[in-house]
Amino acid sequence: MKIKFLIILILVVLILVGFKKSFAQEADQCLISETGDLIRVGISTNDFSSLEYKEISITSDAGFIATDKNSNTEVVKASPKDVLKFQIINDGFIIYQNNTKKTANIVGPIELVAENNYPLQIVGLKRKGKQAAYRGIIEITKTPKKTNKLSVINVLPLEEYLRGVVPNELPVSFGLEALKAQAVAARNYALRPRDKVNPLYNVCDSVQSQVYFGANTESSLSDQAIKETKGLLALYDGEPILALYSSTAGGYTENYENAFSEPGSEKFPAKPLPYLKGKPDTEGTPCLTGEESARNFYTSSPSTFDNNSGYFRWTRVWTEEELRKELNQSFGKFSKSSLISPAFQKGIDIGKIKNLEVLSRGVSGKAIELCITTEKGSWSVKKELLIRRVLTNQGKALPSANIIFNNTNDENGNLLKIEAVGGGLGHGVGMSQYGAGFMSKNGYTFEQILQHYYDGVSIGTRPVVIGSENISSSARQQFFAPYGKADLIIENKDLINNFDFMINSKKISLNKDYLPSGKIRMPLDNLLNKGLNEIVFFPLEKTEGKNVKVRVEVFKHK
Repeated sequence: MKIKFLIILILVVLILVGFKKSFAQEADQCLISETGDLIRVGISTNDFSSLEYKEISITSDAGFIATDKNSNTEVVKASPKDVLKFQIINDGFIIYQNNTKKTANIVGPIELVAENNYPLQIVGLKRKGKQAAYRGIIEITKTPKKTNKLSVINVLPLEEYLRGVVPNELPVSFGLEALKAQAVAARNYALRPRDKVNPLYNVCDSVQSQVYFGANTESSLSDQAIKETKGLLALYDGEPILALYSSTAGGYTENYENAFSEPGSEKFPAKPLPYLKGKPDTEGTPCLTGEESARNFYTSSPSTFDNNSGYFRWTRVWTEEELRKELNQSFGKFSKSSLISPAFQKGIDIGKIKNLEVLSRGVSGKAIELCITTEKGSWSVKKELLIRRVLTNQGKALPSANIIFNNTNDENGNLLKIEAVGGGLGHGVGMSQYGAGFMSKNGYTFEQILQHYYDGVSIGTRPVVIGSENISSSARQQFFAPYGKADLIIENKDLINNFDFMINSKKISLNKDYLPSGKIRMPLDNLLNKGLNEIVFFPLEKTEGKNVKVRVEVFKHK
């Protein structure tokens, strides 16, 4: 009752506190950035096999400028349609303008910016069959520890980056609510990737991170989804989650630890994440850790959210000779992996295959340890991705590790044929994209989709720590509240006595009488628009190192 009274008193008494200064003046005084998070994206070659270049050529439909970031000086000014080519020779950049050498021995990195925010194009690079074009800045830098190699990095605001991700990770035909769920998951992943591919950038543009194809692949519907989820993240215990997703879970998602090793290592299984727990789409489906339950599930077609995927159920077949050939190649390729035991000596024939047996399964029936027995011995293979890559079929990895085996033997017990029956495409942890599409078309909203696939999450803004000296660049936040409802969450562990913030140009000042210790939930409903809103958090008065952690929660966890 005390907390409810406190909240009502705050809303009634403090909402209309007057301004000492205008909204713009106070925001500027706080040095608050309006651009939001900048994302650095490593750009791959045409076939995504490399993130390094011997040379790169850039053009634009508008004029653009090349600046040496080392000296902060303009080195070339290009007119519309000009082509600038960049090479590194003897550790220095050489720049050609329309095939004429313009300058040499530039230290770099080199930053390229087009007029009027026009996209920059990388000559010869294609995405979805179109000329690759990128909003924001293109940075060209020396590839560390490589001779005369370049790395190309697109630097742009997070929301602009998402415009080149969402329609390429999820078909726009899946519907607006699925696209919104994808926008939130992609926003999370950009801010909290599982692995940092390279210290030069946050994420790369391929499936190593998440697919990003730039400005020429944007869609009006996915743009709408990004706008209508602006500023929103999936949060667990108030912090952004690792929002993993894959194409098709096969009707049953998997626990994080059963599919992944610890980031940057082969330590398997990984530490569990409480919001990435496997679950069936259909209530009452049993856990699939047993061989019989897994076989029953993947040799049938139960009604799930994933039924529309072409990879909902699939079959791969080998003769014994075909599989032996594939295993000889894949074992050699991964011979240094500690997840294959005992160690395989590259170049040695494994011998005739006798049996394939799944020794351990995850909750979705996913194979997490496989035993391959041949006339020359037995090998254990762990982790779903390695199992998929070892069991290649016509040179291609299996779509998923949700598999059961049917073996055909001759009258003498010799293995003749191996059939793998499976379901799903990808690791199956977190959100299933085909599942999101089905849910979207059947009346589920984006928050319902996210809260189905990510356990115990709320949806809201990125948490901000406010103090008297260190003001975060994200202290001004824009966020979308589709129903005009949200709560401000204040974590006041340091027992601050005063806190000021502004919501949609209305200033609220809280003093010690309204700031109890612990977590405070303050409804903002009477202050919000149905749609885009803006909140500004101001620095604290002198607090001797104290701070406060704040965020807006648009959807509570279930």
